[in-house]
Amino acid sequence: MDSELYTLWYWSLAVAGIVVVVAAALLIAIIIVARSILGHAQQALQAAEHIAEDTTVIWALAESNRTVGEILSTAESIEANGARIVEALHEPQAAAS
Repeated sequence: MDSELYTLWYWSLAVAGIVVVVAAALLIAIIIVARSILGHAQQALQAAEHIAEDTTVIWALAESNRTVGEILSTAESIEANGARIVEALHEPQAAAS
């Protein structure tokens, strides 16, 4: 009877040991994968920061387009006023002829 009890106890101890080893292996695997994920996340964050820096110029184009539109409007106004001045200067000469 004692030998059966010891046999059962040794088998239980062996199974418990195997469970502990498997649990430890899984925990180590989880830690390794988590560190790998952290490394990839840091690389992705750096890439996103570089993309943000590289696309800042694109956002500045909106301001440039607005400014160019204002310059174009001013140039068209100058052109129209210049044409009226030329017409006004030529009218007295046409009337005199």
